[in-house]
Amino acid sequence: MAVGHVSGRVWEAGYGVTGGETSTPVTPGTAFAACSISKHVAAFGALLLVQDGVLDLDTDIGEYLTSWQLLDRGGQQPGVTLRQLLAHTAGLSDTWYRGYAADRAPSLFQVLEGSGPTTTPPVRSTLLPGSRFRYSGSHYSVLQQLMVDATGTPFEDLMRTLVLEPVAMAGSSFDQQFPHQRPHLVARGHHAGGTTISGGWRAQPETAAAGLWSTPADLVRLDLEIARAASGESKLLDRDLATEMWTPQIPGGSYGLGTEVDDRAGRRRFGHTGLNVGYTCFSYVWPDSGTAVAATTNSEDGWELLASIRAAADRRHTTRITAAPRGDVTGRYVLHDDYPIDIAVTNGQLSFSAAAQQPVVLLADPDGRYLHPGLDLEVRFRQTDDQRYLLELRQEGVTQTATPSTKQPEQVNIHL
Repeated sequence: MAVGHVSGRVWEAGYGVTGGETSTPVTPGTAFAACSISKHVAAFGALLLVQDGVLDLDTDIGEYLTSWQLLDRGGQQPGVTLRQLLAHTAGLSDTWYRGYAADRAPSLFQVLEGSGPTTTPPVRSTLLPGSRFRYSGSHYSVLQQLMVDATGTPFEDLMRTLVLEPVAMAGSSFDQQFPHQRPHLVARGHHAGGTTISGGWRAQPETAAAGLWSTPADLVRLDLEIARAASGESKLLDRDLATEMWTPQIPGGSYGLGTEVDDRAGRRRFGHTGLNVGYTCFSYVWPDSGTAVAATTNSEDGWELLASIRAAADRRHTTRITAAPRGDVTGRYVLHDDYPIDIAVTNGQLSFSAAAQQPVVLLADPDGRYLHPGLDLEVRFRQTDDQRYLLELRQEGVTQTATPSTKQPEQVNIHL
């Protein structure tokens, strides 16, 4: 993992082993599959081409594609823009790329056509372009071909000169030969349960979507560069295009241009997560604190660990919202038999105490939610027709309701 600041300081460390036969320790220089963070990096490169006038965000991609054309299922060419590709709103085939053994990988053209050894369906327009968000790697396969056709340069070479070298991402490459050239510096992927991926890793001909090899420190450098750009302090990307990266492209959505967006006041962070066969990762920047954090694992089981790291970063780098505590919601609630939840106002802040758990001060969001500082838990209060409040707990997308209790809670003291 790595932590960096816009001032240029970067801390990095490695833990565990690469999974090779000699159990080589992971170091800050160990390369991991960056999975879907590849999209984030590819989007940065595409916006640099927009800035240079090579591409335009809102021009039909048919103007740039010369070696392949996007069709719908009826054989017609839909009107799709670069902006829609970057934002996953072009409505292309729903695809997740699992990778291939190095000696059986198809070409990108075969991936787009669904031919040869390709294991995914052909890339086609299947939804009304621009109408809705649907996350799919196929958008970035088309982006990859578009960037190659528009510049006449192989994608891995283009991204090296356009992004990786200027951002000083020396330990990164989109070249699928990269891990074979330095196997002692690559973390081998593992399935859930710990079985090593056959061959150590898989080749990803869909490099813009999922083929980047990188280190956490390099990923942090990119996110910090984007943060500088959004503040008008980057020598690479201008402020307006950086702001586009961080702007949801569907109203109320959470995805910009190659970027996952959480723009809630006090909890702003932007970046990307990733999951390939054998690997999990994330890279985010908290712009209000000028800090970026990236972490990678060589296991499909790694996400729970990554989620705990990200939650710790959220607690440290987000800004608390000052909101008047709602005294009218205090009291005891019962989730189910023998599971009381006590809500109180302590030192001007709302506190939460569940059965057998230490009381904590909740973080307030402007939209009426309260967030547990250490858990993936959202708390809401919903008023009923008889003016009573119900307490709603939301965890992993599941909402549970606790009802008011007639039994009053004991006095709780919290030391802040």
